[in-house]
Amino acid sequence: MARLLAAQEAQVPVTYGMFGLLTGAGGDPLADEHDVAVVTPGGVGFFSAGRDHTATVRLEFWDSEPEAAPSQVETVTGIATIVPSPAVVLVTVDTGYSRDIPTPFTGDSRVEVSCSGREEAERLTNEEHEMFYEDVERWLVRMWPDEQRLNCRTR
Repeated sequence: MARLLAAQEAQVPVTYGMFGLLTGAGGDPLADEHDVAVVTPGGVGFFSAGRDHTATVRLEFWDSEPEAAPSQVETVTGIATIVPSPAVVLVTVDTGYSRDIPTPFTGDSRVEVSCSGREEAERLTNEEHEMFYEDVERWLVRMWPDEQRLNCRTR
């Protein structure tokens, strides 16, 4: 059974409808826009349903593949990335926001990204013309070591 090693939650300012999680492996996960999210060796690109608002992001680190994520509206699952250093960084476009998040492991990793609240975020942006609303779109990012290439740090 998978064990949760660490978790952190952050309020991330979303601008231009996107933000990223950089792993330090190089490359820009925000280079090409996608429907929900894209996972690359260099990190995760998040593509919001709203333009300018604050999203809640929960980042979880597991020792192995966790059971299915809670029911979410949109999910991108089981894709490989590389975590070469003992931290990942949440970043936004054009705000200067940057938050380092320590990782309990390094090396090849798997990632699952889920998002809820996309319909409401889109409605607030397009129908209500709301800007800078908070905690409507909620992202869950779960990472675990690729079982074929485990390189856990000891605590």
